[in-house]
Amino acid sequence: MQHTVHDTLRDELEKYRRLFQATPDYATFSNLETGLFLDVNPGFENMIGYRREGVIGRTASSINLWVSPEDRKAAIERLKENPSEKISIVTRFRRRNGEEVLVEASLATFCMQGELLLVGIVRDITERHRAEQELLQYRNQLEQLVAQRTAELEEAMRRLHELSVNDELTGVGNRRDLNSKLDLERQLFERTGLPFSIAVLDLDGFKAVNDRFGHSVGDEVIKTFASLVKSEMRSTDYLARYGGDEFVIMLRGVSVDAAIMPLQRICDTVAQHDWSQLVPDTALSTSIGVASVHADETVDDTFSRADAALYDAKLAGKNRVMAAER
Repeated sequence: MQHTVHDTLRDELEKYRRLFQATPDYATFSNLETGLFLDVNPGFENMIGYRREGVIGRTASSINLWVSPEDRKAAIERLKENPSEKISIVTRFRRRNGEEVLVEASLATFCMQGELLLVGIVRDITERHRAEQELLQYRNQLEQLVAQRTAELEEAMRRLHELSVNDELTGVGNRRDLNSKLDLERQLFERTGLPFSIAVLDLDGFKAVNDRFGHSVGDEVIKTFASLVKSEMRSTDYLARYGGDEFVIMLRGVSVDAAIMPLQRICDTVAQHDWSQLVPDTALSTSIGVASVHADETVDDTFSRADAALYDAKLAGKNRVMAAER
């Protein structure tokens, strides 16, 4: 026998009714305008805690379902403005026992016999959200740990670089860095002819300080000496500790004649400094030998001439600047 339109509609409704009942998620039919529940499925009963017969004909507000009624109001207004729209929101529902759950609600409307109905499919995402939050917290902790380890590594690399080029006691350049700087300056001289000079200096009488006051005081004297030299040297020049109380200044862009004046300022400053707080009843001074580079010699040759000039300054009475012989 051929089905009538009524029979077909009845069969379709029966199919949707079975699907409605079988879905494990919360599912409800309600009147869009009044909010009265027309039907709820077992998923609703399991999630919210009310039996079907206890909510049919009641509204969501009457069972205090929405933790934030404003969320429901905003969703209903959107659906009234555009009944064909399907919306999904994340909000909180309240169970019968008062417990709150985080849910993802999918809402849509359809018209039956001239009545605009609301269908809601709701999924409890409380555990999923908790897992996501735990994962987010773990990720943040991991990012913080990575950032911390990266910062520590960068600091270690910075410190390693600092130790590789700086003297640990005074903070000025060390011998390795000095050799590198001298080689670069020599290359610049070969390309451009820009002169530079090398000054070698040490503290007069430092050995007696170590013997009388000990190495810890000697270290403080060396640190003070380096500080005094840096305070008087030109900003364009470079200072390194060669070893013990011996230091080297690389004076950029000047020959011996022009180097004498800034080096003499260093001599005067060291001699005039009040050393009594570190070494009572002891006067300290510095002797300096200086040589400027020549085209027919190596950096080592220039350095040797400056070192010989330092020896000459010692022999001449100390506390002075002595230029190297050509």
